[in-house]
Amino acid sequence: MQVAEPFWVVAKTKAQRESWAAENVARQGFDFYIPKTEPTKKPKQRRRFLKPQCLFPRYIFVKTNGRWRFLLSTYGVMGVVMQGQQPAVMPSQAIIELKAREGTDGLIMLPKASEFRFNNGDKVRVNSGMFSGYTGIYEHHKPDDRASILLEFLGRRTRVLIGEASLEAAE
Repeated sequence: MQVAEPFWVVAKTKAQRESWAAENVARQGFDFYIPKTEPTKKPKQRRRFLKPQCLFPRYIFVKTNGRWRFLLSTYGVMGVVMQGQQPAVMPSQAIIELKAREGTDGLIMLPKASEFRFNNGDKVRVNSGMFSGYTGIYEHHKPDDRASILLEFLGRRTRVLIGEASLEAAE
């Protein structure tokens, strides 16, 4: 009997219940991963009462060797992200890269705004992918090295998310 190589399944949780879902996954003997970042401070909020926030709110990654249907009846889990009839799989390399960005406190270190190549309002050109050749206005940086861009598309301005690597400065 051949044992399947472990892989990471993407599970959707109830709102703000990622930790509870992860606890119930762990009780069933499976590993999980919830990437967390530094909390954002709201006005008039004391720093010491802030909790780390999830990088992907309402999602956890569960390591399994083929079994995944147990997640459908796990407390806190609303469902499994699917690709057709199979669960969506997060590449192990992506999990390794996320964990490599963690500091000693276990929080993912996100780049500071000054580390981005473009500023809000910069004119950019898409150099690869479906929108290759289009120019637009850079709005802001999103997680996972993506950017929100306003493109002139089909006669109107359309907001799209594009990988930062696919952008270059336009004249």
